[in-house]
Amino acid sequence: MKYLVISDTHGYKNYLYRVLDSEPDIKNIFFLGDGLNDVMVLKSQRPDLNIIAVAGNCDVNKNVPTNEIIDIKGYRVMLCHGDGYYVKLDYLPIRKACLELKVDIALFGHTHIRYYEYLDGKYLFNPGSVMPSAANPFSCYGIMDFDGTRPVFYHREI
Repeated sequence: MKYLVISDTHGYKNYLYRVLDSEPDIKNIFFLGDGLNDVMVLKSQRPDLNIIAVAGNCDVNKNVPTNEIIDIKGYRVMLCHGDGYYVKLDYLPIRKACLELKVDIALFGHTHIRYYEYLDGKYLFNPGSVMPSAANPFSCYGIMDFDGTRPVFYHREI
């Protein structure tokens, strides 16, 4: 099973729709914050999509959690924006959170820069941002693929 991993749309809905057009067969989406309004519009327009979203530091919707932990094929997966773990400074706090929460995979955004790491049995994955910027000149998103015996992560440019 494949999952789209998207973060930091910041109102750039047209890029969000371009991602969906690029991956029409994927119906499961993890949204990692900073653009909840974009995702709420998407949910109303596309009820066929299974969207799990968390709030980011720029989101004002207080009814959406900032962290979610779900189980997928025996892996505990944490969805968060990343600001609460200071990911712009260092990845050590989010690694510690994985240990404390007994999480195998941490999906996060906030930096707008794509990132992947597998260390000590823990996966850290940041899809980057669909919003182009100086830090991230290419609009990008991620795919988490559970079709094999262990998860595989991809970055894709729009």
